[in-house]
Amino acid sequence: MNDPTAVTGRREGTTVHSVPTAQLTTPARPCDRLPLEIDELEVLLHADPHACATRAADAVECARGAGDLDAEMRLSWIVASAYRLLGRDGDALAAADRTEQLAERAEDLSWQSRALSVRGLVHHDLGQYEDAVDHLHRAIALRRLAEDTIGAAEVLNDLGLVYTAMPQFAPQALQSLENARRTWIAAGETDMAAVAQTNLARHYVVTAQRLTSANPRGAVAAARRAAGVAQQAIDEADAAGLTGAAIDARIALATAHLLAKDLGHCGSALEATSAMLERFPSDRARLALRGLHARWLLETGAIAEAVAEAETGVAQCHAMERPTERLGLLETLVAAREAAGDTTGALDALHELHELSVELNAAVAERRAVLLSSRLDIERAEREAEAQRRRARQLEAHNEALAWQASHDALTGLPNRRTFDETISLWQSADMPFALATIDIDHFKAVNDTLSHQVGDDVLARVSATIAGAVRDRDLAARYGGEEFVLLIADADLDAATAVCERIRTSVSALTWPMEMPRGRITVSVGLTVWDGQASTETLLSRSDAALYAAKGAGRDRTVVG
Repeated sequence: MNDPTAVTGRREGTTVHSVPTAQLTTPARPCDRLPLEIDELEVLLHADPHACATRAADAVECARGAGDLDAEMRLSWIVASAYRLLGRDGDALAAADRTEQLAERAEDLSWQSRALSVRGLVHHDLGQYEDAVDHLHRAIALRRLAEDTIGAAEVLNDLGLVYTAMPQFAPQALQSLENARRTWIAAGETDMAAVAQTNLARHYVVTAQRLTSANPRGAVAAARRAAGVAQQAIDEADAAGLTGAAIDARIALATAHLLAKDLGHCGSALEATSAMLERFPSDRARLALRGLHARWLLETGAIAEAVAEAETGVAQCHAMERPTERLGLLETLVAAREAAGDTTGALDALHELHELSVELNAAVAERRAVLLSSRLDIERAEREAEAQRRRARQLEAHNEALAWQASHDALTGLPNRRTFDETISLWQSADMPFALATIDIDHFKAVNDTLSHQVGDDVLARVSATIAGAVRDRDLAARYGGEEFVLLIADADLDAATAVCERIRTSVSALTWPMEMPRGRITVSVGLTVWDGQASTETLLSRSDAALYAAKGAGRDRTVVG
């Protein structure tokens, strides 16, 4: 999923709403009304980037003719953003360069940062991730220098999007997106928080995709987690009127359902996305949807339709010069033609896939050679050196942080004990109020002994999903070991924490199972304690364990406070 439509949200405090295009594309007289024109174009940017690009380009000429450099700067940024959404990468970079030149002349750090962000995202769209990270880190530094917290959150959101495409930086991607969302929520920026939620959904989808081959069970768990995050993103984006983010979240939801093999819900999500794109067209979103639809057709056994859809998508990628997306569609086309018994056609597609891979690798090598030679340029050399120092600091700071497999439990998809230990330590260091609950599945050994360890694994997976679904994004539910889970509930007093635990307990008890359980049903016992601001991790765990044992001794299937 490399479609950037609307994931970067709005700028300059303007809320992006689902305004019908007909209200926005009426020809205007931008020379007579530049300030109002800029406001309208910022709204139009994500509603109709085609119309926005045309109007903004005309307005740039008017501003330039009038000598209004501030208006030209703002309009050039809008042009750059619109061209990026349309896949016109060269034009987007040229407009971003003009924005940066005008911002430097005005000594406006925030607008310099905006220009760098667009350039970074264009490089991301082209698969040039290292350059993208460099530009976005420079953009963050400028925002912080300008003491622009909300602006820094915008760039963090963009940086999280880029990091998502880099497997070795999965923890940084999640951290960037969560930090951006927390900042926006604290500032009351609910529409921007919805954008960050959409990118979080994309992050979890990418994580599930990476796990598909090495850890299928973990991939399904991650995909279900992604579906929940994506559905929340859809609800928030719809409520805020963010059509681009709503489309992107629906694509994430459909992908998550496909990875989880939930083909019925995937088809529904695809239909909903297609309907939105009829009202709010986006070439890139349509391309992403076409690739996903081809995979869904293949999974549902509609082989001929899958072949046709993949072939159309490959042709569109040629026309739009989108080689990265063409790779994915060619892979689907190979599989579809093989399923159709068209061995010759499959080999042709495979040959094209191989040639494209070679071309892309050669292009990357050539780009790196050019970047290396540009070290002779003093400014570039200084920036590269700073980038290297920054990467070294990041690697040192995160030298013990691993990707998903190291920080999450493979069976349940929940964070593991190591992640729990790091999180509770962090919360204590930040003097953050929280409650700790220890949750244990009652009579779990009897399930393994009587029904098999496979059934036991299924019980663990469903109970963990129930726990994860009952907590908020800022809480942490982790598998501590065996059939025991731990839950960190942020900013919760005893009553609120007890309510969360009871919700989990009753939800687990209400689960239905395809086989008769040894005790009739699956239940959990919960031990709960609240951090008093002083107790160590060991003391807290001891309290929650003692409360858990008390719950067990009192008959199980209950919550006891310690």
